[in-house]
Amino acid sequence: MHSIFGTKHLIILAISVAVIVIGSLLARKWPIQKLAKTMLGIGLVSEYIKVFYYIMANEATHGGVLPKTDLPFHLCSIQLIFMAVLVFSSNQKLKNLLLSFMIPSCLFGGVAALLIATTSSLNGGWILSVQYFGYHAAISIFAISLLLGKEFPLTVKSYVNCLKFLVVLMLFAVYVNSVLYDGASNINFMYVVSPPQAGLPFLNEEKGWLVYILRYGLVVVLCVTLCYIKPIAAAIKKKCTHTREKIGV
Repeated sequence: MHSIFGTKHLIILAISVAVIVIGSLLARKWPIQKLAKTMLGIGLVSEYIKVFYYIMANEATHGGVLPKTDLPFHLCSIQLIFMAVLVFSSNQKLKNLLLSFMIPSCLFGGVAALLIATTSSLNGGWILSVQYFGYHAAISIFAISLLLGKEFPLTVKSYVNCLKFLVVLMLFAVYVNSVLYDGASNINFMYVVSPPQAGLPFLNEEKGWLVYILRYGLVVVLCVTLCYIKPIAAAIKKKCTHTREKIGV
């Protein structure tokens, strides 16, 4: 039984970091459309592997039905839908809204998933380990490549749009979990029901769900703000300069 930060996990993490560094350097000058098409292809292959693996693993109890817990409604897996919008939609305003959200969510979501790996990704078949770590490394590369590139510069406006999108997505996650909950399945999409792992510091339910979800929201907002810290700092500096000039200081 392999555990988080055990030998197997650390080896795969080291490989994942190398893949992310090399992939980001190679893709940093790619146009967004090429990046999105590539990630959509990787995501579809990943999703097919996951679907077939979990159907076969649960065939005795579910037959040929994919368990509800493996639907693509987690923060990382739902990026596949957003990638498809980037590739096939001609609505630039919608694309910009999605990109403002995808950059921080792919970056921090992908890294967090690599660090807090699922039990099945560490103890399932090798194909599942490749699928899980490969996909999360890929979305991390997507985010880093966009941060290194100049096609979609981060602004305060995109920061605000990202926060708005997060509010809507949280409500969506609450509703999806409620609709799919059947009293038996461990439904916990986007971890709005309970923490991703038991025993985590700060992100736990020791003081109840409300305190957990407020802490979770705080961590998410801090991560997004960290991603947008450069344009936020530039905007604050510009405003301070303008204020000093106005009062003649």
